[in-house]
Amino acid sequence: MLGLLRALTEAEPDASDRRAHKAYLCPMPNRATAPRIWPLLCAAALVELLGVTGVLPAHPYLVRAVALPPLDLTFDLGALLGRATSPGWFAAGLLVSVVVRTTVLALMLGSLRKWWFALRFELVVLVPSFVAAQLAYVGQAVLYSAAFWIGLLVSIASALAFAHVPWRGSTSVRSSLGRGFLEGPRLPTVISYLAAVGALGAITSKGGEAASLVGVLVSTLLTVLCVRRLSQPAAAPAATRTVGVVIVAAVAALALASTAHRPPAPGTMPGELLVVPGMDTSSGHGSVFSLRPSEYGFGCARTFYFSYAGPGGGAAQGQSVCPIRTGAPYSRADTERPLGDLVAAFRAQVDRLVAPVTVVTHSSGAWVALAAVSGDKSSPVRNIVTIAPITDPHGYPPPGASGEGIVGAAGMRLVVAIARSNGFSRFDPDLPLASRLLGSRVTSASLFDRSLPARTRDLAIPSAYDLALVGTSHPYGHALTACAPVVAHGALPTSDAVATEAGRFLAHRSQAPCEPWASWAASAAATFQVP
Repeated sequence: MLGLLRALTEAEPDASDRRAHKAYLCPMPNRATAPRIWPLLCAAALVELLGVTGVLPAHPYLVRAVALPPLDLTFDLGALLGRATSPGWFAAGLLVSVVVRTTVLALMLGSLRKWWFALRFELVVLVPSFVAAQLAYVGQAVLYSAAFWIGLLVSIASALAFAHVPWRGSTSVRSSLGRGFLEGPRLPTVISYLAAVGALGAITSKGGEAASLVGVLVSTLLTVLCVRRLSQPAAAPAATRTVGVVIVAAVAALALASTAHRPPAPGTMPGELLVVPGMDTSSGHGSVFSLRPSEYGFGCARTFYFSYAGPGGGAAQGQSVCPIRTGAPYSRADTERPLGDLVAAFRAQVDRLVAPVTVVTHSSGAWVALAAVSGDKSSPVRNIVTIAPITDPHGYPPPGASGEGIVGAAGMRLVVAIARSNGFSRFDPDLPLASRLLGSRVTSASLFDRSLPARTRDLAIPSAYDLALVGTSHPYGHALTACAPVVAHGALPTSDAVATEAGRFLAHRSQAPCEPWASWAASAAATFQVP
């Protein structure tokens, strides 16, 4: 194994390398020459052609197809995971991708004599690129934003660690990597480039397909500017540290910013409240059970919890704020029963409540409530508040079937199986509810487009982290969409920001104006989606 790693990262030393054999210990002047630009322009023309002909969707993530290595390889792997129809096609596509990316990189470095160095570089970054692409696929397939964001962090870390390597003027990946860290791996340059690519993706997401194709040209220009900067001598250490500190401080300030505040009391609401948990919960266990009904205008005497197992005499209170007095005890497996069974269970339980009924759902619980209420004109439900609703999945083929995403789906099932074996989750992507509403690209989205009874209103309060998974401009159909709090999916039910927006909605007050940076940040992250 060590011999293989050495073969991938080292070249046979020539005379100049023997003179520079102490590069790991002593920083040396950069020997790189100005990179050639025409190979990247040819690659950009090919991407434009694939986008215009529909081979690749005209989407903001196209800007990564001509991005700085290894971001370009991560894009290719994501496209293969999401679109290859068989393992054979995936393997063939991977071979073509590595060969093309290697050739373009070698030509940018000066000539095809750099081909073996470029190949070693592509093989070294192949592993983190695959991990990042697979986690992005998992997040989009099962609408689990944590997996997507972890994949994004892997992609960013890979860029920070390796993006400077090809432009150091060395014939050895390992020596270039070591010398780069000693001189400073040009973190300000790479961080600024990553921010620019994300901003470009956010801008193009507002302009449709034509803007995405124009974005490819702008991304090419950004890559040209970045590689020319990386091929120059390193900046002075003091300047590097100063710029780096400023950028890191700005990113940290955005990450820590919060719009949460203690909500005003909404007043006493008429009728009763039904709380609907999402998948992978059980009676009394799940984040929505910690929701405070008093902040929605209800006391515990008028608060009830939906049971995925149907009507019954209640269950142990567990984590819930109020006692669970109705509904049969249910397990995690019950949350993935067929949608028709869950609709029947919802109607049987809501019809026993005193109208007008207010329904508050979390995550996939919105599917059950919307499917049940949209087809029932006599429903007593008058208000639906969907917290962290999920929609617009990537889709995945069922086990044993062929189709787009078969390789990515196999990796997704492996990741989910590992999570189940460790007790982290009991989610199964192939049980009826998940396979129907997540396995299809359109089924869950269609639930939000259904018309509700004339007297029923609905509000969607998404998590800003979940918006990075959404690929449509109106993911929640006809629902009034509130500002997306910068709060994790699981923590959203207990967020003060959510209670504030829900209180405004229930009191028929206008929604607060949104801070645009949160949605722009989500759009920037969506640039790293899997095609």
